[in-house]
Amino acid sequence: MGIEEKKIVVKNIKERLNRATLICFANFGHLSAPRMNGLRALLKKSDAEMKVFKNRLILRALKENSIEELSGLLSGPTAMIFAYGDPIAAIKIIADFKSGDDIPVVNGGYIEGEIFDGESILKLATIPSREELYGKMIEIFSSSLVNMVYILSNIPRRLVNILSGIADQKEE
Repeated sequence: MGIEEKKIVVKNIKERLNRATLICFANFGHLSAPRMNGLRALLKKSDAEMKVFKNRLILRALKENSIEELSGLLSGPTAMIFAYGDPIAAIKIIADFKSGDDIPVVNGGYIEGEIFDGESILKLATIPSREELYGKMIEIFSSSLVNMVYILSNIPRRLVNILSGIADQKEE
């Protein structure tokens, strides 16, 4: 690979780093090609992708993006996983994929300026996805509204009961 090709690859990595909501580093050394392609297909459905670059080129891109502190996450054959939408959805895919065995090994990741080690990244998989959280919020708001409607409708009902009680007393 010539110098110009390397510059193009570094530029490509930098563009992905700038767009990504999640950057995850995984050691894929013992992952077979069909399983790797399966993981790529799963990630693609979640607006994420997995790319393999030479570690030297990744280091250069990290340095040029001023996030060279991530260089500690590079060890052995490293794949970079970029999520462009919901980062938790991509992490869940990785965690589910890993559930059968411990491959790929997640070295760590970067989400919104925070660096996470591999174990912490996989713990984030237990967080509900954005859609699940929206659903729970709507459920909470709708149940609160139903309770408020019940309480507010109860006030006129009580007033009517009191007034009809007063009217019954006056009739007697």
